[in-house]
Amino acid sequence: MLYLAAWINANDISDTQSRIIVTGLAVILFLWLYLRTARSFKNAASARLDRLHQTLELYSRAAGRLASEPAAELPDEHDTEPLILLLQQCKAAPLITAGLLESIDAYIKEPDTSRHIQLQRALDREIALRIAEQSSIIRSLDNPGWGIGFWKLIRPAVPFAALMLILYWCLQLYQAFHEQNIQALSWTSAELWLRFVSCLAAVIAFCLAVMTPRKDSAKTVHRVLALIIAAAAVAHTAGLTAAPYIFAVQLILFIAGFAVHPKRSRRRERPYAGSAELLEESEEEK
Repeated sequence: MLYLAAWINANDISDTQSRIIVTGLAVILFLWLYLRTARSFKNAASARLDRLHQTLELYSRAAGRLASEPAAELPDEHDTEPLILLLQQCKAAPLITAGLLESIDAYIKEPDTSRHIQLQRALDREIALRIAEQSSIIRSLDNPGWGIGFWKLIRPAVPFAALMLILYWCLQLYQAFHEQNIQALSWTSAELWLRFVSCLAAVIAFCLAVMTPRKDSAKTVHRVLALIIAAAAVAHTAGLTAAPYIFAVQLILFIAGFAVHPKRSRRRERPYAGSAELLEESEEEK
C-alpha cells in the first residue's frame, strides 16, 4: 500500500490518460468482485437447498414410519428398512439439531410410547421449519420481492466498496505522515493510527454483518453490535481528537460480543416425558 501511495505521489494522475487507466482498472476490479460475489451467493443458496433436500428426505421417511407404526408394535423381521435404521440415518442429516438428536437417541435407547410421541412431534416441527426455510430460499431465488431484489442487486458491490474505503484510509494515513512530518512517537501519531484501525474495524464489522447469514437470536445480537461498531466510525468526521474515544467505544462493543451466548433451551434443563429421571422417580414412588 505504501508503494501505491508513493507511485501516486511520483506520477501525476490528474491528466486524462492516467484517469482513463485508473478508471478502467477500477471498473475491471469492480466487475470481477461483483460477479464473483454474486456467484458465491448463488452457490451458497444452492448448497443450502441441497442440504435442506437431504435433510427433509431423511426426516420425511422417518416421520412416515413413525406415523404408521404404533409405538408398542414390534418391528417386522422382514422389513427391509426398519424404523431404527431410518432414525440412525436421520442422525446423519446435514441440518439436524441438538434437540432432535437427543430425542432420537432417547427413543433408540428405549422405544416406549412416550418417547415415540415426543420424537414424532419433534420430527414434525423440524420438517415444518425446514419446509418453510426451503420455500423462502426458492421464493427469493425465483420470485423475489422489490426489497429483496434490490438488496440482492447491491449486495455483491459491498466487497468493492469496502476495498475502496480501505484503500482510501491507507492513502490518507500515508499522506498524513508524509505531508505533515509527524513524529512516530507522538500523540498525533497515535491518534492517526487509532483512527486508521477504527476505520478498518468498521469496514470489517460491516462486511461481517451484511455478507454472512445470521438467523438465530444470538447471531442477530452480534449483527447489531457489528453494525453499531461500523456506525461509530462516522463520528470520525468530528476530527482527529475524537479517534481515541471512538476506538474505545468500538473496543467495548467488541468485548461485549463475547458476553452474548445462545440461550439454552429450558426444555433440556428439565426431564422430558419418558426420560430416565422421571422413570426412576415413578419407580421409587411405587
